[in-house]
Amino acid sequence: MNTILKIAWRNIWRNKRRTLITVASIMFALFFAIIMRGFGRGSYEKMKENAVKSYSGYIQIHKNGYWDDKTINNIFSLDENVIRKLESDKRLNVVIPRLESFALASSGESTKGVAVIGISPEKEDRMTKIKSYLKEGEFITLDDQSVLIASGLAKFLKVKVNDTLVLFSSGYHGATAAALYPVKGILKLPTPEMNRSTIYMPLKEAQNFFSTGDQLTALVFDLNDINDLDGVENVITSSIDLDTYEVMDWTFMNKELLQMIETDNAGGVIMIAILYLVIAFGIFGTVLMMTNERIREFSVMISVGMQKSKLALVIIVELIFLTSIAVFAGIAISLPVMFYFYYNPIEFSGDAVQAMKDFNFEPVMPMSMDIQIFVFQGIAISILMLIAMSYPTIKIMTLQVAKGLRS
Repeated sequence: MNTILKIAWRNIWRNKRRTLITVASIMFALFFAIIMRGFGRGSYEKMKENAVKSYSGYIQIHKNGYWDDKTINNIFSLDENVIRKLESDKRLNVVIPRLESFALASSGESTKGVAVIGISPEKEDRMTKIKSYLKEGEFITLDDQSVLIASGLAKFLKVKVNDTLVLFSSGYHGATAAALYPVKGILKLPTPEMNRSTIYMPLKEAQNFFSTGDQLTALVFDLNDINDLDGVENVITSSIDLDTYEVMDWTFMNKELLQMIETDNAGGVIMIAILYLVIAFGIFGTVLMMTNERIREFSVMISVGMQKSKLALVIIVELIFLTSIAVFAGIAISLPVMFYFYYNPIEFSGDAVQAMKDFNFEPVMPMSMDIQIFVFQGIAISILMLIAMSYPTIKIMTLQVAKGLRS
């Protein structure tokens, strides 16, 4: 076997130009494929992270029917003992109570419909890191009677820190909900849609504003590890009355997002397939040329006693060497680029920012370093090379030596 390896290694460098051209074509195609998938996967991961960490959490409990009819009348209260039992699960990072409804927000002559979210400030920050989005002013406390407003909404309403905001809505069972609130802080939220229409207030004040007592619209569960999702969901469903409450995981609450990602990913896969089709023609062309150029050489080697199977094995090893060099080179030149964009994601500017915000995308393109990106591309190239190996193998095994010597 060592002899075959030595012969194969020497053979691929007999024609250095052909070898380098073949390796370079595969290497650069692999480089572009890895970079494309890295940006694609990074964007998808960022979308999911924004959806989960900025709002939905991994699991939520609601009153039955709330998700289909998100009115302030579909609220619930859960026994404190049950909540404490769930909070004691070490797989959970935090359990967040929320009261959420809609209101008209007004300042001066500007009015807009907004989402009003009552939160427990410290608990909310443990999942959404909402404090880190504070652009101006101060963060609210649980006993405050003031609000935080998203920067896009603040710009529309022309309000600043310490300005007064008028909120008007319908409370629990038709009660009138109207109040004046000072703006304590302005947040720049990562999700464009939320940044255009969200107001946060302390949970107690929200319950007072909507006249709900101690009731909530949702309990949100944040996990330490997404792999614990099924186990934690089973514990929650076994701890509550499913005739009264509904339990939903993040995939159900973000179905539209996941469907959009799947659609976009399918387009990305098609682009990668086209790229690999080009690579395949390059590989097959090289193999075809290399095989036909060496028919006389193969015939001589067989005529002096070399078995056809061993000769075919030499050619296969040559192609394996070529593929391995190209794959490792492609990964090697892609890693510095990926590391750079992983720590310095592309931030869009100009008209692209507004276009992405209109589609509810954060105007940033991060890079993913998922190991599967490299593994998949390496496997794809290897499969193409394995298919290409069939031609020289068949050619050698069916070679007529006498005819080959005259070629």
